[in-house]
Amino acid sequence: MTKNIVIRAIKPYRSAPSALLRLFSINEDGHEALVATSSPIPKVAAMSVCQLLEQPFTIAPSIRSMKEVFWIPGRTAWASATAANAQAATQQACLQHDMKSVQGTLIIIILSPNCSIVASMKSAMTVVHRETPSATARAVMVAHDEALCNQVRVQVLLTGL
Repeated sequence: MTKNIVIRAIKPYRSAPSALLRLFSINEDGHEALVATSSPIPKVAAMSVCQLLEQPFTIAPSIRSMKEVFWIPGRTAWASATAANAQAATQQACLQHDMKSVQGTLIIIILSPNCSIVASMKSAMTVVHRETPSATARAVMVAHDEALCNQVRVQVLLTGL
């Protein structure tokens, strides 16, 4: 299965503390078309999103949901937490920033191989829905990491702060 989206990080200038994420769609001929560009985000967030999307078994969000999150102008923030389950990790990540003013979220759930994808996504999304305004644009990406032993890492990119 080939992916129909590519995300590339670009730095606006050499010493910039942030990067821009560019979302490209790929058509059947292999040609790329620019769909959206994010506001400046922390470099660690850009690196994480790009690396995860390159993994072969990552469940990537739809182009439409990514576009909705990326198109939101304004400040951005990055939060990450690791815990025994997706609900606890998401709650810890959400506590790192004021989620009430968020306009868009990219939720990245990284699971150990023995974790349930469906249950983890449901738990994480329940927390995010509770913590953010109802009109918030959301996209979800799920991946596995064998280095996580019975744990879940949740990373959240917040846009439109």
